[in-house]
Amino acid sequence: MLKTLISSLLILSATYAEIKPTILHDLSVEISYTTPDGKVKKVTIARDMDLRCRQIPFNAREYWEGNYASRDVADFCKKTFITTAGKIAPMKMHDKVETYGELEVLDFLEDMQDDKELLFVDSRKPQWYESVSIPSAINIPFTYFTDSKNIKFKQEALIRFGVKSIEGGYEFTHAKTILFFCNGVWCRQSPQMIEALLALGYPPQKMKWYRGGMQSWLSLGMTSTRSPQ
Repeated sequence: MLKTLISSLLILSATYAEIKPTILHDLSVEISYTTPDGKVKKVTIARDMDLRCRQIPFNAREYWEGNYASRDVADFCKKTFITTAGKIAPMKMHDKVETYGELEVLDFLEDMQDDKELLFVDSRKPQWYESVSIPSAINIPFTYFTDSKNIKFKQEALIRFGVKSIEGGYEFTHAKTILFFCNGVWCRQSPQMIEALLALGYPPQKMKWYRGGMQSWLSLGMTSTRSPQ
């Protein structure tokens, strides 16, 4: 009886996978945002899972020794990312700058729907942002704050952050709360931007850092700007 039930469930699962191969996990957030070209998009941010990938066998040794990626795996089940550059970042970059994981990012995105004082910033260079990013993130490259030639863009970014220029410095009374990210735990782009803002006097408690960045986001199958929307 039990074997029959298990067989029936396996057949049902395989059939369902063929009919609807991609499903969303229970944990999801509905958001709307304005794209760089001015269009308003609505999207569900979640962890996507292709049920067909469950049918690929593997064992612990293959997984932990890194041989899994070399198997004859269908493209829709592969998630890869280059991580040979950069240096590993600490878990916290500043005592008062909170480090976020994916669940905290989801909470932030949900809160941002009703709170215009929150900003989600992809601090990578434009070509990275245009390749793939997280829906609702705006692109403010870290070079605006690290390259002296970008003073005009830096001032425009500070205005967007709610910072007012005053004689001899800046006024942060209305500074927005910003969540920054870049490519991953090895990426220095968002940390450099946060460090530059700290040097200007930006309140550290109003800055958050998604340490895992795009590497963690994509490896978990989270919705990206490349995902069907």
